Amino acid sequence: MKKIMSMLFAVTLSSVLIGKAIPQQASGTEIPTDKLVGVLRTLNTAEFMYRGDNGRFADRDQLLVFLKQKGPSSKFLIDIENPGPYELAITTTADGMHYQITFQRPSEMNDKATWCKTAAFSDERGVIFLGQAIDCPAAPR
Repeated sequence: MKKIMSMLFAVTLSSVLIGKAIPQQASGTEIPTDKLVGVLRTLNTAEFMYRGDNGRFADRDQLLVFLKQKGPSSKFLIDIENPGPYELAITTTADGMHYQITFQRPSEMNDKATWCKTAAFSDERGVIFLGQAIDCPAAPR
C-alpha cells in the first residue's frame, strides 16, 4: 500500500512539474522582446514570399490566409491570429508596393501599467524597430 501511495504521489508531482515547465502565453502576459522581434522577422519574410507569388504585398487578412495555405503557423512563437493582449496591424498601400507592420499591446488610459509596454514595428525595408511611449523607463533587453 505504501508503494502505491508513493507512486501516485510521484506521478501527481511529475505531472504538476511538467505542466509548469511547458511555456504558455497566458492572457495579459508580456511577450519578451526577442519574441516580438521573432514575430516581425517571420512576418517580413512572409510578406516577401506573398509578393513573390502575387506581385504585391499583403494586408493583414491576406497574409493570414496566405500563411495558412503555406503550412502550419507553428513557426510563430505566439498565435498571430489572436495575439491577445497584443494587436497585429498590417497596413498596405493601395498599389501594394509598401507595407507597415505594427505589433503592440494597446494601452488603456486608466491603467498606467499598460502605458510603457514595448511595441515592434517594421516595413518593406525589413528593419525592425522596438519602441515605447515617451517618458517610459527603458525596457529590459
